[in-house]
Amino acid sequence: MGTETSYSDEWIELYNPSDSSVSLKGWILKSKDEKLKIELFGTIGANSYFLLERTDDAAIPEIKADQIYKGGLNNQGKHLMLLNNFGETVDEIDCFLGWFSGSNETKKTMERIEPLINGSDSTNWKKSQESGGTPRAENSPKKENKENKELKTISKTSDSSNFFFTLIIGFAISLFISMLILVIWLKIKQKKDKIQ
Repeated sequence: MGTETSYSDEWIELYNPSDSSVSLKGWILKSKDEKLKIELFGTIGANSYFLLERTDDAAIPEIKADQIYKGGLNNQGKHLMLLNNFGETVDEIDCFLGWFSGSNETKKTMERIEPLINGSDSTNWKKSQESGGTPRAENSPKKENKENKELKTISKTSDSSNFFFTLIIGFAISLFISMLILVIWLKIKQKKDKIQ
């Protein structure tokens, strides 16, 4: 969505989650409709980031871009594909019907949560905590939302309740069996007394 300075200050970040550097020679980042097509070059280091800035290096003035590209990403969404030098799809994200996250108003970016989960999994994306995101740095830390914390608390309470319920039921069954044995023993004793 660009920055507060300019809507054209768009940037895209690639991340290499492997322990080896990757040459991007011959790789292509494109939209499925091919209105955006970026022929990549350079190298992404192991566990490192590759920053692409649109038109010039002004999108993020304090960080030098690894590559400048032409073309834009519209606010309605795009289906993006990353192809390696053999033309194989390495990753893709189908946001043709709208971006999974991010905000054009606050300029909080769309961030991936787990790098190795398929990009088109909409649950694997979130809004950056800060306006402008985290270019060439780790994405915002995972934050447990309030609902998850409440569910965990309910679950713990439920586990405790289940434990005590089981304990009480177990005690009641033991008491019942003991009483039953006592009644049977008394009846047997009464019969023996009558016989004698």
